[in-house]
Amino acid sequence: MTGVAGILEPDALYPVGAREPPLAIIDVRSPVELARGALPGAHALPLLSDEERHQVGLCYARAGQAAALALGWEITEATLPARIAAWREVATHGPTAVVCWRGGLRSRLATELIDLPDARAVAGGYKAVRRHLTQTLPAAVARVPLLVLTGLTGAGKTELLETLDDGAASGPFVLDLERLAHHRGSSFGATPGHQPAQPTFEHEIASALRLHRSRLVVVEDESRFVGRRTLPPALLDAMHGAPLAVLETTLDDRIARVFEGYVRSPAERDGVAATKTALSEATLRLRRRLGNPRTRRVLDALERAETAWFDPAAHHDWIRLLLEDYYDRLYERNRAALARPVALSGDAATLAAAIRTHALEFERSTT
Repeated sequence: MTGVAGILEPDALYPVGAREPPLAIIDVRSPVELARGALPGAHALPLLSDEERHQVGLCYARAGQAAALALGWEITEATLPARIAAWREVATHGPTAVVCWRGGLRSRLATELIDLPDARAVAGGYKAVRRHLTQTLPAAVARVPLLVLTGLTGAGKTELLETLDDGAASGPFVLDLERLAHHRGSSFGATPGHQPAQPTFEHEIASALRLHRSRLVVVEDESRFVGRRTLPPALLDAMHGAPLAVLETTLDDRIARVFEGYVRSPAERDGVAATKTALSEATLRLRRRLGNPRTRRVLDALERAETAWFDPAAHHDWIRLLLEDYYDRLYERNRAALARPVALSGDAATLAAAIRTHALEFERSTT
C-alpha cells in the first residue's frame, strides 16, 4: 500500500497472490550493502560506490549531514548523470519503488532526481522490507499445503521439478530451494559461482511464497542446510510435517545420472583435474561418516579414473559405493525419523502426472 505523502509501505513490494511484483524496484544501496542481502527482482543501481559511501560516512561523523551531503554532490558530479539515466530507464516503464538501507536520505534523493510521479521511496528501506518478509513468512508458508518431493540420491528430483515448473497458470507451484540457494544440497552439491547471502536466500523464499496465487506448493526434500544456507524454521517445520511424493527409479539409472551431473558435465565445463579435485575434497568432507576404508576406496577409484574420465564404467563402483553405503542409508534414517505419510509415488512420468492431478484437485476444492 501507499503511505504518507506518496511513500510506499514495505508490503507493497510483494503482495500476496499477485504472481509478479507490481512494482519495479531500484536498490540504491552501495555494493557492499547489496552483498549482505538483496531484494528479489531489484535493480542494483547504487547512488554511491563503496569508497564514495565510506568518504561520505566519515564526513557525516566528523561534520554532520550538511557537510556530508555537500561532499556527496562533489564526488559524484562526474558520474551522477549516468546513474540518474539508469534509474529513469527503469522508472519510465511503470510504478517504481526506490530502496536504500533505512528509507532515508539516499532513497529520497534518488526519487527527487528521477523526478517521475510513479517513482516513490519505501518507508524504512531495505531493513523494513526484510523485517516484513521475515515476519510474514510463517503465514505465507501456512496459506497453502506443501507436497514434499523426495527420493534416493540421483533419482532425478531436480529434473522432475523442472518438468513441473512449466509456467502454467494452473497446477503446482514449484519452490526450487536448490536453485535459490545455488547449491545441490550435499557435500558434492557446489555449483559454479557463490551462494547468495543468507538474507537474500530468505527473501527469495518469502517473496515466492507470498506472490504465488493459492496453489499446491511442491518443494524438494532438504535438510536444514542447503550448502551453507539455512532453511527458515517455519518452512523446515512445515516440510517435516507435509506428505511426500516419492520418486522411484533403478540403481543403474541413479548411477548414470550422478555420473552425468557430477562427473562428465563438470569436467567438460571446468576440466578433468579440477573436477577430480572437487570430488576428492567433497569425499574427504565425508570421511568421518564414511570411515577411512571407504573414503580411501573412493579416492583411489578417482585416481584410477582420471585417464578414462569420460567412461561411465570407470566411475561405476565408487558412485555405487557412495549411494548404497552412505546416501541411501542416510535417506532411510531420515525417512524413518520423520515418519511422514506418502501421498504419491512412482517413476518420473507417473509422478509428474499424479502431482499435476493432485494440484488441480486442490484448486477445484478451493474455488
